[in-house]
Amino acid sequence: MPSLKCLGCLQEISEKAISLSTNDFNLKQKLISQINHQISKEFNHIKLPDFSTKIFKIIAQESGNNNPFLQIKIESNNAVKSIIPIIENKLEELSESEILKNLVLYSIASNMIDFSTGGHSVNLNQIVKNILDFPKEGLHIDNFKRFFTHVKKAKIIIYLADNCGEIVIDNLMIKYLVKHFNKKVYLGLKESPIANDCSIEDFKRDRLEEYATDVFPINSSFGWNLHESTDRFKKLLKSSDLLIAKGQSNYETTLNNLVRYPKNIYPIIYCILRTKCEVVTKHLGVPLGSNVLKQMYPSNKNKRVLITEITNCK
Repeated sequence: MPSLKCLGCLQEISEKAISLSTNDFNLKQKLISQINHQISKEFNHIKLPDFSTKIFKIIAQESGNNNPFLQIKIESNNAVKSIIPIIENKLEELSESEILKNLVLYSIASNMIDFSTGGHSVNLNQIVKNILDFPKEGLHIDNFKRFFTHVKKAKIIIYLADNCGEIVIDNLMIKYLVKHFNKKVYLGLKESPIANDCSIEDFKRDRLEEYATDVFPINSSFGWNLHESTDRFKKLLKSSDLLIAKGQSNYETTLNNLVRYPKNIYPIIYCILRTKCEVVTKHLGVPLGSNVLKQMYPSNKNKRVLITEITNCK
């Protein structure tokens, strides 16, 4: 059973998706009632974020709108694109390790552009303004030294992106990984719309530079649960040296996969995120609003850390 805090979050993000999906008042009321009934009925047994994906697909089917966050995604990408020249200028005089650590922190700052986490409000202009000085905040969970070593050793890297807006910073990190670190980097995006996550269509529509070795579809769901992932992604997992998973949903589903599919072949995995949810925050053992760069796999066996799904965190 998930934390009761997840109940309010599910209802809030569902109502936001419904509000963006249709202007028909009667349909909105019908969908809100239908979704809230489904959440209440299934709540004790749901898995996250699998259930969130299910809800968003029901809303899309019933409303006939499969991309309600479209305008938000376009505005987010355009806003962050405007500061890329400033960021690149700030990186010019830094060492390799400093460049990468700053890019990780810029990327975490942009992870605040999240329209599908309950209790988290988004002021796009303020977030974009804050990104430029964000490296001063540092990391609350700081596995950067290990991360830097693993990046240097890796030949093939998978980078799983999260939301629009932040994809612009993620793409800048990929540019440096490819051009400055001489890595092959495969960028994973959504195959079709889910909330404000970046899809391949979003990436191409907003004319983001293709620095990655290749851009491939992960799935059309929140995070990267293996049972929802494309065959291409599963194949890449077996041949890659390092997986970088961005954002809370990718953190949640990294845990899901390690628990549900312990015999699967994984590369070294790191999660990069800003904690915006009390349940994820508690699971990580950090304050709300923490910046996290955490090695997830292989875990440090000496610490005997028990890996659990977010669902099991009360």
